[in-house]
Amino acid sequence: RRLLHRAPPLALGVASCGHHAAAWFASQTRLMAKHGRSAVAFDESDCGGNLADMLGLAPRFDLLQAVEGEIPLEAAKLAAAQGLSLVSSARLTRTLPGADRAFASRFHDVCRRLQLGADLWLLHSRPGAGAEPSALMLAAHRMMLVVEGNARSVTEAYALLKKIRRGPWLQIDFAVVPGSDGVDEKLIANLVDVVQQNSPLALRRIRNLDACLAAANAVAGRRDEAYLDRVIGLVRRAPMALSV
Repeated sequence: RRLLHRAPPLALGVASCGHHAAAWFASQTRLMAKHGRSAVAFDESDCGGNLADMLGLAPRFDLLQAVEGEIPLEAAKLAAAQGLSLVSSARLTRTLPGADRAFASRFHDVCRRLQLGADLWLLHSRPGAGAEPSALMLAAHRMMLVVEGNARSVTEAYALLKKIRRGPWLQIDFAVVPGSDGVDEKLIANLVDVVQQNSPLALRRIRNLDACLAAANAVAGRRDEAYLDRVIGLVRRAPMALSV
């Protein structure tokens, strides 16, 4: 594992469609950290029930403030567990689209420092708010959905899938967790069928985060400096954000 620290970390995009889904993913990140991974989680949501809430953290700063030079980078990082850090990045991801060259350069420098000592980045979002997927997520090496077995969560998942056709993936992993009413397997089967009929993406059902990481490791040979380059490329092509 220490050898991987010389290379940029693997980037995994994760979308939790619902409160129970986010709680399940938080528990998976704690378990992953116990198994020796060194990860930085990016919390792209600032609404209640985000990843920070699920990990029992209360961030004071957003990563945007570190990019702007208002705070040192370490002030934006919170320790969630041994081997697991979290940065709040909701304001940053809203500011990135259309960033100018100077901002993109500062962003790149901060990200390079965040990569040090980590073998995994987890880009986490709650898509129910209707926000567009971030450039950090769209450039990720692999994508994972966490879906509750109810109509609202499945609808959120499908709406997101229609937005992420620009991503580099042909296959997306998804885990199904019980919501307040359990799991409606017919809804899940319908989601898979509809995606198969209307999208070039294929869905692969998994049981836990480890299964997704095992598949993500298959692209370990492509973990080079290109990840941040892809992020910057997406950022520079996007329309300028009007507010943060």
